[in-house]
Amino acid sequence: MASLRLHCIVLGFLGCLLLTGRGADVGANWAGVNSFFAHALPSTGPGNRTAYLDHMRDSGLRVLRIFLVSNTADYKNSGSQAVEDLETREVGIYDDRILTLVDDLMLEAHERGIKLDIALHDRYSLGCWREDAYVSKYSLPSGCCKCVFAKNQADRFYTDPEIQAKFDERLVHILQHWNPHFKKSWGNLHEVVASFAPQNEAQGHIWSVDKGWWCRRAQVMKAHMHPSIAVSTGGSVDLEDALYQQLYVCPDIDVVDIHTYSTSACDIKKISQIAATWAVSQGKRVRLQEFGINGTDAEKARQMIPILQVANELGVPFMPWELMHPENNKDFEFWAEGDFWQGFSLQSDAAQKTVSVFSWPELESTSPRLKADWYFCVVNGECECGCCSNEWSDDKKYKCTPGGSQCTGNRLADWVFCTQNSDCANGCCSKQWSDDGRYKCTPGGNPSLCGDAVLKIGDACSANGDCASGCCATGTCAAKALPAQCNGR
Repeated sequence: MASLRLHCIVLGFLGCLLLTGRGADVGANWAGVNSFFAHALPSTGPGNRTAYLDHMRDSGLRVLRIFLVSNTADYKNSGSQAVEDLETREVGIYDDRILTLVDDLMLEAHERGIKLDIALHDRYSLGCWREDAYVSKYSLPSGCCKCVFAKNQADRFYTDPEIQAKFDERLVHILQHWNPHFKKSWGNLHEVVASFAPQNEAQGHIWSVDKGWWCRRAQVMKAHMHPSIAVSTGGSVDLEDALYQQLYVCPDIDVVDIHTYSTSACDIKKISQIAATWAVSQGKRVRLQEFGINGTDAEKARQMIPILQVANELGVPFMPWELMHPENNKDFEFWAEGDFWQGFSLQSDAAQKTVSVFSWPELESTSPRLKADWYFCVVNGECECGCCSNEWSDDKKYKCTPGGSQCTGNRLADWVFCTQNSDCANGCCSKQWSDDGRYKCTPGGNPSLCGDAVLKIGDACSANGDCASGCCATGTCAAKALPAQCNGR
């Protein structure tokens, strides 16, 4: 942040206020990678865990994402050991062997300056690719093992009070697990953990979604976590699923994770820019946590590097799927060699020199240069000139505008989804003329109908997802209520 402080000194007090605009605390961007079973990788061979982490360190990758999930031996010829889930046999009966494997990974990652992003469960263990103890105990519908989504509508997992209470116990058990290397519980290992998510792709491919579920789980987790560790959502199924307004207004969610397997850098940029605007206005952060291409190394390089460039342009962290040895030219895995890895490493290096619209205090940061005139921007704080505007922009896109007088930072266009009035260029976030009932930036909207897209504590509600707290209890938005009390649907 040294360059930002120096720029503030040069501009003076008023210039510094303009630079940081709307409370945005800019920092350096970063890159990471997914390997959901890295804790089970072998100790010898070309894809061993040490080599894996060394490649990450050498390419400047900051974060490794893993899941707490069962997996088979020699998964995809990686030489990995078989791993049982924490609750493979019975809900509430914990087999901590998977946690002890992660204990060791934490130490090895820490020695290389890498932090972990950990999903504490996987939606696809609910009878979709895998069946864990929740499926058998609660007779959840199974689409295993080819993952037939039409058969695997496991929405009861997310709405049944007993299941939610049991799952919360799982979350607390993990966060209280003691790591002997650091002599701390996981929930306090801010030296090692960047973020925890309750589940990978929660409610993915389910037709009836409780949009308050993430917030209720985040409330439980926060009570057992160091404040320097972020709670994240664990990912959308696709781009538009990342635009649930409830995720951005929940007080206990810190990071909204975007997942997509789209090959369109343009579509990814469009949604990421909306998400970044919402996140800035709500004091949250976003990252492109999972994306990938099925194909050869050349195809991965051709289609994925433009996505990395778009993420860097927006200052959004990126984590492709999935680093693994051996590389699979017929699937999404890549290894630390070839054209894609070279391009990925270059973009990782560029990320640390690129200013982000977000600050990431969980990670040691470089001091990136602020954006020069006419670069695309989201907030004033990204720009050397201190002004993000579309005032003289021939394509109406927001850019760092020298001498600009309308330095509002990025605002969303008419009919784009919004969370509050300040998201919108027209100043009105409303569902007044919305055909799908969602709040959008509404030109000419009635001022009395413009405002917040999600209800506050004490407001009347009919569904959990109506509320910023994620809980509608007997018709009123409630804070930190027990699962049985959150009976809105």
